[in-house]
Amino acid sequence: MPVIDEHRGTVLGRVMDIIINPQLQVEGLLVGSRHGKRLLLIDHLTIGQDAILVSDLRGLKRLKNGEHPTMIKDRMGLLVVNHDGRELGVMSDLVVEPESKEVQGIEISSGIIKDFIDGRSEVPLDRVANIGQGAMVINDEEGQV
Repeated sequence: MPVIDEHRGTVLGRVMDIIINPQLQVEGLLVGSRHGKRLLLIDHLTIGQDAILVSDLRGLKRLKNGEHPTMIKDRMGLLVVNHDGRELGVMSDLVVEPESKEVQGIEISSGIIKDFIDGRSEVPLDRVANIGQGAMVINDEEGQV
């Protein structure tokens, strides 16, 4: 998606990835431009259907040397299991509410054939019990995932 300065109509770059914290909440966007990669803080943007609008350019920060924020692509493919140790699939995406910019849940892929037949599963974020480096544990009290 293009990132546009809403006051000048200038294209600032394109979204490369979503920056998240360890609890999977969105902190900002990684924006690529001819000036390099920059971090766009979540409080300074509006998510549109076809573009990201920046309301305050002070929210667009240069990444410091050696700075490597956690990106959503770093978490894609994370193994998802329930409390019984049953593999549910892998995390394939986040479900984000565009107005509030809050993560509502995760999307789980169970494999290309099963996804094609049944669709991917969505799990509310409050059912994510634990997130580690190699796996995520889901509390499935509310029934089958």
